[in-house]
Amino acid sequence: MTRPDVSDERRPQIIEAAIQVFLRRGYRKASMPEIARQAGLSIGGVYWYFKSKDEIVQAIMQQLFQSDLASLNILLDATAPARARVEQFTARYVEIYSEYAWLNPAGIQFYAEAAHDLQVRGFIQEYLAHYRQALVTLIEQGIQRGEFRAADPGDVANVIIGLEEGLSLLGVVDPQGLRWCQALRAGVTLLLDGLSAGLGDLQEG
Repeated sequence: MTRPDVSDERRPQIIEAAIQVFLRRGYRKASMPEIARQAGLSIGGVYWYFKSKDEIVQAIMQQLFQSDLASLNILLDATAPARARVEQFTARYVEIYSEYAWLNPAGIQFYAEAAHDLQVRGFIQEYLAHYRQALVTLIEQGIQRGEFRAADPGDVANVIIGLEEGLSLLGVVDPQGLRWCQALRAGVTLLLDGLSAGLGDLQEG
């Protein structure tokens, strides 16, 4: 009899088990044997799908990335004002960040790997390209409708991404000095105020 293919079940099972172990033990103290026990699998069964904790983290981050993009793409087809949609997405981003804040140190380490690991860099760049383009489309809609003043949509998108990523890094190195959610909302609000206030074009170069 042909052995059934359970790969579609096992990977989510292992990822969910890893999340539970990371929440309980923290990323650095968590071990692959603990994840295997949590998943109800042999250690060999876990290694068949994931060679390391880093691979599991990449899979978790891919899920989060896909969720971010799905939420943003839904907003692109909405009829609400562009500013309201950016604010709605920011609120959703804050919810996801708050839920997965425990993953942030591992995520920063994963990003650091991009400096010398072409595979990791390519993975992150692909996500950022889709994410940036979705933000660009949303900003362009606001400009075309007269809600936002003339500005380079790519620059605006990169500022939003920079706020998110920069604050995430700051949250790792100085968590006591940062109110991450409030800071992100404040930064996005200031940016949107500038786009809506007609204060002149963004400086070039």
